[in-house]
Amino acid sequence: MPATTQAFGILLLLMPGFACAYIVDKLTIRRKQSDFDKVIEAFLFSLILYLVVAPSFGYTLPLVWNHVATNGFEQYVLHLRWLYLAVLAASAAVLAVLYSANINHDWLLKLLRKSGITQRTARSTIWNDAFQDITASYVLVQLEGSRRIIGYVRYYSDDPEESSLFLEDAAWVMDDGEQQPIPGPGILLTRLSHIESISFLNALQSESTSSIPQPQSPS
Repeated sequence: MPATTQAFGILLLLMPGFACAYIVDKLTIRRKQSDFDKVIEAFLFSLILYLVVAPSFGYTLPLVWNHVATNGFEQYVLHLRWLYLAVLAASAAVLAVLYSANINHDWLLKLLRKSGITQRTARSTIWNDAFQDITASYVLVQLEGSRRIIGYVRYYSDDPEESSLFLEDAAWVMDDGEQQPIPGPGILLTRLSHIESISFLNALQSESTSSIPQPQSPS
C-alpha cells in the first residue's frame, strides 16, 4: 500500500480527536500546553470516541482499503463510511462541549479536592479561579498611586499578565469615600492602569459609599 494512502488513512482516523481538542481549546481557559501535550490529548480524545462509537458499527473502522488487481497492476481503493464519520463528528462536538464545561466549572477537580486527592483547579491561574468562581459582582479596584475605582465586572482578560477589566456602572472613589460616576457605558482598565488589588463587594457594599474602606496614611 502506498505510504501516502496509509498516511491519509491514519490522519482521517485521528481527525475526530484533533477536532475535539481544537474545540476545547476555543471554549476554555486553561494552562498552556506544549505541542507534545496537544498531540497526546488528541490521541486520548480519539481513543475515547472510538471506544464509544465503534460498538455501534461492529468494532470496525470508518474507512476500508480494498485491494484491486487490474492487468497486473495492484491498486488500493479507499472507501469511506460516511455515516460512521458523521457519528464520530457529532460525538467529537458533544465530548468537546462536555469536557470544556468540566474545565470551566471545575467539576472533576472540585470533587477530587473534596476527597483530599488534590488541591489543584482546572483553571490556569488564581486570576481565572477568582473571576469564574465568584458570582459577577461589583469590585473595588485599587490602582497605582492610591487611585480607586468601583464598578460592575463585565469582562476580564484570560491572561492574568494582561490584567485587564471592563467595568460597567463605574465610578472613581475619592479619598473621602464619595463616588464620582464615569459617564458612558463603562471603563476599560488595561495593564497600563497598574492594578494592585481587586476587592469583590457584596450588594450592600456596592450601594453604600460609607462602607468602602478608606486608604490608610503611612505611619
